[in-house]
Amino acid sequence: MERRKAILRAIGRGFLRGMMFALRLIPYNSSLAIGRALGNLMRFTSKKRYRIALRNLDIAYGDTMSQEEKVRIAKESFRQFGMFPVESIKFSQIPPEEVEERIEMQLYDDLTRLLKMNKGCLMLTGHLGNFELGAKWLKLHHHDLYALMREARDKGTTEIMNDLRKKNGITPISIRGSIKSILQALKRNQIIAIICDQNASDVYVPFFGHMTGTADGPARISLKMSAPILFFAGYRTKPGYYRYQSFGTLLPESTGDEKADIIRITTEINAKLEEMIREHPEQWLWFHNRWKSSNIEVTPMNEAAR
Repeated sequence: MERRKAILRAIGRGFLRGMMFALRLIPYNSSLAIGRALGNLMRFTSKKRYRIALRNLDIAYGDTMSQEEKVRIAKESFRQFGMFPVESIKFSQIPPEEVEERIEMQLYDDLTRLLKMNKGCLMLTGHLGNFELGAKWLKLHHHDLYALMREARDKGTTEIMNDLRKKNGITPISIRGSIKSILQALKRNQIIAIICDQNASDVYVPFFGHMTGTADGPARISLKMSAPILFFAGYRTKPGYYRYQSFGTLLPESTGDEKADIIRITTEINAKLEEMIREHPEQWLWFHNRWKSSNIEVTPMNEAAR
């Protein structure tokens, strides 16, 4: 079994390296078509993930959305995800002037205002659109961005992806590592990006109308360091173009009741994530088992409608 896993991971690394080389020769928009095809392939080969996506849409929208629309969003979610690695590869290859052309950075005023507080800044978002590419724009405007990243199961793949992220202006921080590097970066008034829409069981707060298991790390860090929070989404607006939109800010205020403060801030985080997702639901990662720890019962769609 271990030998088989090692072989499959080696094949995966080889495919990734080959794709990185091949995409150098392919125009940006043609590359995106390849990414969408990869997303379709993932959906066809992972029926379980497709069923999770449809169930999540049932949980989130219930009877307020038609079955046809849920199917459309679920399918499109895979295609959007398939574009993500392709975009990251292509973006690492483009010149600065093209970065400026492709990125619309609407959140910059909010970000610079928060950094003037000299407490650093937590930029929070979800697996929505392409949340990484804006880092290259920020780097061109003299802002370093550190991002908490979950490592791949294969060390070699993690190294390839982290090298790619560095080319796109991101300094990766392992989510499994010490919190010390995060706290030190905030003390230096740096930006920390955190993707905080994954299943967890730290606290249970509302998300799409259900009490949902949610990570409390961002709230704890914000309270500990008095670090302000900027909520943002990086939407795809048209092929190869992206809008980084602010969804407001939050200044941590301690009441002396740490547990209540964590619940309050995490509730606000989930509310902002829901607002982002509702604006462009097809760009969110619906096939992650977000409500796994919540044990929510739903009436599944008629299989024929799927």
